Amino acid sequence: MKKIALILTAVIALFSTVGCKNGANGNATNSPDNNAGNASTEQVQDTQVQDTMVLGKLYFVNLKEGEKPVMTALSLSGNRSGSTEFNSQPAATEGIRSVFELSEWVEFYPEASANTGIKVMVFKHNADQGFYLNNTLNEETPGYVQQLDLNKDPDAEENAHWGSFYLHHEEVEPGLYDFVFIYDNKVFATMLTKFYKNDELSGKSDSDLEKLMTR
Repeated sequence: MKKIALILTAVIALFSTVGCKNGANGNATNSPDNNAGNASTEQVQDTQVQDTMVLGKLYFVNLKEGEKPVMTALSLSGNRSGSTEFNSQPAATEGIRSVFELSEWVEFYPEASANTGIKVMVFKHNADQGFYLNNTLNEETPGYVQQLDLNKDPDAEENAHWGSFYLHHEEVEPGLYDFVFIYDNKVFATMLTKFYKNDELSGKSDSDLEKLMTR
């Protein structure tokens, strides 16, 4: 009897030990450190998706189902490179001119349902485009460069631009920049652009410029 009792005690002790180990492993799976690792992986994946933005494409955001953006298409032109034809493309949502030189004037020709009230803010490119939806945007916002109010002049010709600006070559570096479009204090679109050094695009053909727009 004593031998049987000792055997039963040993078996019970063995199962108790295995159960404790399994329980510890289960808790480790849900530990804060492991959850943080999973979140980090998801964040990297999201960043990779967001950073595959195409140059010269309007990415409409922050719209309710069925809601149309106030600006539905856009054309941009510059005054330093490209032919007249290259700089007078019809307004579109993709293939918009998106490469410029620093200190080159950039003119805006939008198709919009409102003639005033649209603002474009320029920021150094942020891989996390959700940043523009989750933060207050002003001159103190990290990455801010400048802003422009787009207004259609009722007395101007039909094809006149709504506003223009340039990024000064002594104040900012060449690289990728986000155009963030705002109406009624709400971001509704973003667009990726690239600015080159002063005179770097000089002498390039239209086809050369188009190749540069394929990031």
